[in-house]
Amino acid sequence: MDMENVMLLTRNQWLGLSLLVVVGGCTPFQPPPGDYTQWKKKGVSQQGVDDAMRACGYTNLDGVGDKSPIDVVLTRFYCMKDAGFKRRDNLDLCKQGRIGESPVCEGRR
Repeated sequence: MDMENVMLLTRNQWLGLSLLVVVGGCTPFQPPPGDYTQWKKKGVSQQGVDDAMRACGYTNLDGVGDKSPIDVVLTRFYCMKDAGFKRRDNLDLCKQGRIGESPVCEGRR
């Protein structure tokens, strides 16, 4: 091998190593946690949370792709709150902009 081929090989190795570091250091897209992970109540297991969500009308416990009307979403949400559950993210839907104009939010703003 002549010196030019050795330099080319080294340059290619550096490029490969750099690419590995850049790609390896990136965090892949992670969707937000499902709704079922956000509800909590002292002494209630995850199964208990899931059961309460179903009792409140949730059909899709992770919340992804839910196309329910906002009043239905609010009714489910406050059913959980009224049952004593709290959100880990402290979300309160009736305090989120124009959503609070819904009749479901009356007395909850």
